[in-house]
Amino acid sequence: MNTENPGCLTGVARAVALVIVLPLRLIWDAFAFCMEQLWRWILAPVGRALGWLIHYLVVVPLRFLWEWVIVPVARALWWVIDLLLVTPLTWLWRWVLLPVIKGLWWVVDLLVVTPLTWLWQYVLAPVARAVGAALAWAWDIAGRISRAVSRAIAWLLWNVVGRPLAWVYRTVLTPVGHWLRAWVWRPVAAAARAVRTAAREVRVALFGGPR
Repeated sequence: MNTENPGCLTGVARAVALVIVLPLRLIWDAFAFCMEQLWRWILAPVGRALGWLIHYLVVVPLRFLWEWVIVPVARALWWVIDLLLVTPLTWLWRWVLLPVIKGLWWVVDLLVVTPLTWLWQYVLAPVARAVGAALAWAWDIAGRISRAVSRAIAWLLWNVVGRPLAWVYRTVLTPVGHWLRAWVWRPVAAAARAVRTAAREVRVALFGGPR
């Protein structure tokens, strides 16, 4: 049984890989060399030049403007605002407005708040409590009187109207009704039934028909 030589296969695979990879490696190395030269001789110098230009044309003037123009001007403006506005307003509030407000509040407290508090505490509140207690007592008494009057009116109506009507109904109307039902209504009803029966017989005798 024949077997292939592993060394030959490895050599063939390496040769094929070298044929495929070598052009790619040559292209990559050339590209890397070109990029290195481009960075060293063009991009890096241009970047350093741009950095130098930005530093000296933008950063340095802005720093100079901030340190020697904006900050001093802002400090001067704040000094002017503090001198002409903040300090006078602080002085006005501390030495004029605040004492005036305190004096007005003292006057209002002395002439309005304190008298009204005293009036409510010693006059209006006791009067309100007394009036409330009196109204509650009067409401309770009025309720008792109302219930007593209602019971009296009910007793009076029963004895003046209800009791006589009940006596009349019980002693007069009920016997009369019984008498009328027994001696008037029943005979009248019987006579009416007899008349209807006679009329029906006459109609049958004259005109015929079911009896």
